[in-house]
This record gives sequence, structure tokens and C-alpha cells, in this order.
Amino acid sequence: QGLPPSFVAGIEAGMNESENTPESKNEDVRIVEKDEIGVPPQYKGLDADTLDFIWTIPEYIDTEKTKQEKERKQKVIDALRNKESGGSEIQEKKLVDEVKVEQIKKDLGIGSDEALVAKQEELASAQNNEGEENHLISGLVKLVSQGRKQAVIDLYKNLFDNIDDPDSRKKLASGLFQDVYNRYRIAEYPTDPVEEQTWEDALKSTKVGVNNKKSEWMYRGVFPKNGEETATRGSFNVNVTPELIDSLDDMIASGKIKANYKFGQPGTTASPTERHDSISIYFLEQPSDEALQELATTIKPYVRGDNLLGKKVEDGFFISEVGSVETEHIEKFVEDLKSKDPAFAEAVKGYTSPKPGSGTSLKMSEAQFYAVKDVARAFGYNISYDKDNGFQIL
Repeated sequence: QGLPPSFVAGIEAGMNESENTPESKNEDVRIVEKDEIGVPPQYKGLDADTLDFIWTIPEYIDTEKTKQEKERKQKVIDALRNKESGGSEIQEKKLVDEVKVEQIKKDLGIGSDEALVAKQEELASAQNNEGEENHLISGLVKLVSQGRKQAVIDLYKNLFDNIDDPDSRKKLASGLFQDVYNRYRIAEYPTDPVEEQTWEDALKSTKVGVNNKKSEWMYRGVFPKNGEETATRGSFNVNVTPELIDSLDDMIASGKIKANYKFGQPGTTASPTERHDSISIYFLEQPSDEALQELATTIKPYVRGDNLLGKKVEDGFFISEVGSVETEHIEKFVEDLKSKDPAFAEAVKGYTSPKPGSGTSLKMSEAQFYAVKDVARAFGYNISYDKDNGFQIL
């Protein structure tokens, strides 16, 4: 704007020429390379720091495999960081040049103070990025906001913008707890046209014990007696079919495993198509390595994904890492958090409180633990848990 026509024509000619250079022709190749860094598709668009804490590598039964997967993740994170650092430096240099241009335009009388100030503020913002804590929270908010209604996005933005206010901080953490939990638990797999028939046929099959008294769930297998407790539990991400049910029943009936398992009723929130963990299995005795491998082989034809929690045995099969969390440990965890972050402590207390009329004891499922752990990392706290020592806050 404001330049003589001959100048404009010359600039446009130069721009057209640059678009046809070998470098510009290779742009599509560079874009493909960026997509091939190795970021899992569900985490596409996240920055390296957010990806680093939200991308959890399961602890495999095979420790060497765990090591290999963690090394692979680190290579992806390093590659993404290298790309980001290069991009941020280029962007900052571009902004510096734009500030200089605005200053020259103002000096020549064809610019304005407002344009110069706006560009200076943009540069200052780029040079003074938000702190690491808020940066990670922002990334987590971005992850759980993907595909959501504008009202939800606006609510999260308002809470994040007012994160120093205790009430906003508490509500922000509470919302993230639930949304991260939902990402772990809730799924939308394709509807199985014969799932109703599978459910009805399973109810009639009495090769093992059957109990469907609990709303929306069918339990099958050997049930605990005389105070028996679950030794450990596992999760399968599988398509539930009559053949799979029959095979699992065979393993239990033959005594290869002492366990019972459950799956949900079609048309409910417990339905196999609504959950990643379509089958949960409860072992009354610690299963042998041979039994675990036979289970992995049994479910292999039906596996549909790996979105599960705990230690990985094989594809689609994970064993519990945490189990149930003791109430007294949750209470102490909340008390310990109060001295560090009262608003976050209140959010944890609210998230683990029972529904009205269901008592007063704080409770935390394994999925809730992982949700709290992920959000806590974004807020700057690394937490761990074991039944002997309770929670550790690092």
C-alpha cells in the first residue's frame, strides 16, 4: 500500500518467481516428512512437552519391549522438539523483520503507531512464552477440546485465562479430570449387529457360573467365596463374540485360570462398543506366565486396539498396575496437596467423592488414578501410588 505501481509490479513478479523455485516445489515433500516424525494419530497437533507427558508408554511384562518402546517415544519427542525449535526461531526472526518494516513505514509517513505497537506486542509475546506449567495445561486443554462444542471450548478458555483464581483453577482441574478419564474409558467402536444375540446366547450358556444381577453387566466364571479377594485384574480391548466367550469359558472350566470376567449389555454405557476395555477379567489366583500367554493367544483374533491401562501383556491385553486405591491413602493425598495447591486438592476431593446418598468415603478407580496423574503432571506434580506407601508427590 502506498508504493508506486512499478514497485508493486516488480514485487509481485519476484513473488511469482519464488513460488516456482526448486525449494518451493519441494514443499509437499517437507510436509510429508513432518507427518512422518512418528507422533501417534490421536496426539496429532500437540507440542513436544504436552505430548511427552500425555503419551504414556505401558510397562510391558517383557521389560526389553518396554525399553524399546520408551526409546522409540524419546526419538519422536526429540525430533518434534527439533522441529519446534527451528520453527519458533524462524517465526521470531520473521516478527523482528516485521517490526522493522512497521517502523520504516511509520517513519515514511505511510504507517501508523497502532500497527507498530501491535506488531511489537506480538514479538514480545513470542519472546516471553507462558511458563512451563501453564504451557502444559494449555496443551492438555487443547487435547480434550478437540471436536468439542464451542461452548465447552469457550468455558475451558475462560477457566484457563483465570487460572490464578482459586475457583477457576479448581473447576479447570475438575473438568480435565473427567475429560481425561473419558478419553481412557469411553469409546465409539462400530456397532455389532449381532451383539444382542451374543448377549442372549451367553446368558443361556452355563459352562461356567453366570451372574447378571449387577445392572448392565454379565459376570462369568468362578466367583469368590469365604472372603476371597481378587489377586489381580486384566482388561481386553476386543470384539466380544460367541466364539471368544466360549474360549474364555473353556480356560476357566478346565482350571487353567481361576477367574471371572465381565462384559456389558448392548445398548447401555457398559456396551463393548462404548468402552475400550470391553472385557474385564478378575483373577482369584495370580495367573502363571503360561496362562497369560494362552489368554493373549486366545483373544488375538478379536483384538481391536490397545487403549487400555496398566502393564501390557500383548496387543489388546493389559494387567492392572494399581488396582483399587485405599480410601485412607486418598484422604492423606488430599491433605498433602492442600499445602502445595489448595485449589487442586479441592478438585481431587470433589472428583473422588461419592454421589449423594452413597456414603462419605473417597474412592478412586484405576482409570481415575491415571486421569488424576496426567492432570497433576500438567499442573506440575508427578505422583505415584502403591498399596504399601500410598501416594508419593514429587
